[in-house]
Amino acid sequence: LAPAGASRGGEMGVMKAYVVVLLFVVLSTLGLYWWHWRSHGAAAVNAVVLGLQFFLPLNALICWWELALGLYISQVQAEYRDLKERYKGRNLAAVQALCLCDTSLSEMFSLKFWTKIWSTYSLYDPSYQNQESFGFFIDVGNGWSTLGPTLLFSWAISCDLPVFLTPRIVGLIGLCKFYQEWYGTVIYFLSFFFNRRYKGLHWGEVAGFVGISNGLWFFFPILGMYASVRLVVDEDYSVFGR
Repeated sequence: LAPAGASRGGEMGVMKAYVVVLLFVVLSTLGLYWWHWRSHGAAAVNAVVLGLQFFLPLNALICWWELALGLYISQVQAEYRDLKERYKGRNLAAVQALCLCDTSLSEMFSLKFWTKIWSTYSLYDPSYQNQESFGFFIDVGNGWSTLGPTLLFSWAISCDLPVFLTPRIVGLIGLCKFYQEWYGTVIYFLSFFFNRRYKGLHWGEVAGFVGISNGLWFFFPILGMYASVRLVVDEDYSVFGR
């Protein structure tokens, strides 16, 4: 396996992996904000809109990566074994190499390329390279089952949907989606700490790479469930300021 941080700076269209991720999150979020503002005015850009239009594109990206985890678990396992041998407990160095990994235009849209996310995260939680674990199945399941509802909800915030997709139906779909993500995160945290997977890791790494990163899927789904309940009860899109 080629080192994760191997440079290919001479190639056209090559960017560092962290730049690709940041550009996607920032541009997609700002694009959704702009579209909502353009369609419904500045007053419609409320806290619910701001929160969900940040979280939903990020969640769609993670869903894409979760498809890679399920489809290419053998590659994740091979990369994980290589990383363990190469870095020998220097997990932060492996994360740095991942962030600085050169990414070509074709690789940006390749599921196989993004297996590196999971092989590196597995240095902190090896359950992700084990297809028999809860962590593996909850994330793969979320990838397949929540990508469509994520895109639907993103669209529903600012745009009109076909007549059969009433606010109540969208709210029910959203309630199922967001509850699944929230519940899965709660069980994952319990599994991580109950099985003491934090042993041998610095508390800062546990807080950052396990706590904060996964914590987004604890707090933002609560906001999504609130918005979904409002859609069901109000039977309109007033929760999104329109």
